[in-house]
Amino acid sequence: MGFEELAKEIQGKLLPLKSVDDFFEGVSIDSRVVKSGELFIAIRGEINDGHAYVDEALKNGAYGLLVDNQFEEKASASQKTAVVVVENTHEAMMELARIYRSKCKVKVVGITGSNGKTTTKEYAFALLKTVEKDVYRSTGNLNNLFGAPLAIFAMPQNSNVAVMEMGISIKGEMTRLTRIVQPDLAVITNIGPSHLEFLSSVEDVARAKLEIVSSEKSDCPLIINADDKLLIEEAKKVKSDLITFAIDARADFKVDSFEKIDDSKQEVTIDGKSFLLNSLGRHQVYNFLAAYAAVRTLGYDFKNVATAQIELSSAPMRGETLELSGIRIINDAYNANPDSVKAGLEGFESLAHTGRRVLILGDMLELGEEALKYHERLGASLMNFSFELALLVGPLSGAVIDSAVKAGIDKEKLIGFADSSDAASEALILLKQGDLVYVKGSRGIGLEKIIDLLKSRKGNS
Repeated sequence: MGFEELAKEIQGKLLPLKSVDDFFEGVSIDSRVVKSGELFIAIRGEINDGHAYVDEALKNGAYGLLVDNQFEEKASASQKTAVVVVENTHEAMMELARIYRSKCKVKVVGITGSNGKTTTKEYAFALLKTVEKDVYRSTGNLNNLFGAPLAIFAMPQNSNVAVMEMGISIKGEMTRLTRIVQPDLAVITNIGPSHLEFLSSVEDVARAKLEIVSSEKSDCPLIINADDKLLIEEAKKVKSDLITFAIDARADFKVDSFEKIDDSKQEVTIDGKSFLLNSLGRHQVYNFLAAYAAVRTLGYDFKNVATAQIELSSAPMRGETLELSGIRIINDAYNANPDSVKAGLEGFESLAHTGRRVLILGDMLELGEEALKYHERLGASLMNFSFELALLVGPLSGAVIDSAVKAGIDKEKLIGFADSSDAASEALILLKQGDLVYVKGSRGIGLEKIIDLLKSRKGNS
């Protein structure tokens, strides 16, 4: 896009320097990774202010700047490139993403839900690549009002289908996100107790997610989990023509069967076709079903596809299996809430193993006033699972341990840590060759520190 057009589209002011023929290719908000020819957008965040890194961005090749009016005087005094000034750069970035998205003829699948968004996105992307060319999916955790615009900017303009993850934590956020992403098909994987610090009840979580079809995209087809009774109940209040998937309930898309093949794979059969998932657990079958339903609803089929050969893997830190110094680790440490921890523990329980079974569980964050209750429930629920050692990490680890002991678990099997740094150094001593370890916790607890320390231990490649 040309800088003059940019200023006009987002109602900004172009400081006179560049000719009207000049244009940028690509957008970045990180001065460290901005590429030559890109527009650098300076965002004022809670911790960092992008305006402080303008010089670094220019040094790394930024071809133009989008800054706010507080920076205009400085930009005018030392202007070396095209500068567009707006009142709020974040709002301008979201508007620019909306404009770019509206100019693309791509079909967009928007995926949201309390659990499984990223894995469902990865499954849908893998399935679509076998039946369509020029398929795109948002990468990493670019799923909110900061990340989604960047994911859209990274989408090639010739994409035929795009799969976008859409994550929220407060009311009204999905409405704004939907305006940017403009999904042609929406998927809600499930609803559970997540973000209760900002959304007061599970019902409120459902209503917030359902803004994906109750806002600007009210005509957007909606795919939901028919086994999730609360989601079904709330969805029927905003949309009558639902598309459903399920394992148990009546639904438009149901598996014929699913079974574990080995300790890292399960086979799912649907519509007479066999698919192999490189991850275990009933929750992963739901993620696959949601992805499959999306692809089929878009009009594709797998009649001439060797479906068992499709690589269906979850994203990093979402159930991936690692082998470190003879220790087998199920790394599910990307995030956690009560439902996802329960599902993960059930999947871990299904794994056969002759050595010790070890749990490393971090606090579940953003549960608000319900946090203590859910952690006490977690502690009590550990009676339902077999393990020889559990490392509990975070400020609420004591509550988990106390509740577990009250439920009848030997206290000697439970060790609490204030933070992941303490847990990591102790894990180096406690974990032994032959152990099977399940790691799960909220992102803010940082359980990846434990895995990173194990990876760095001598003898690992």
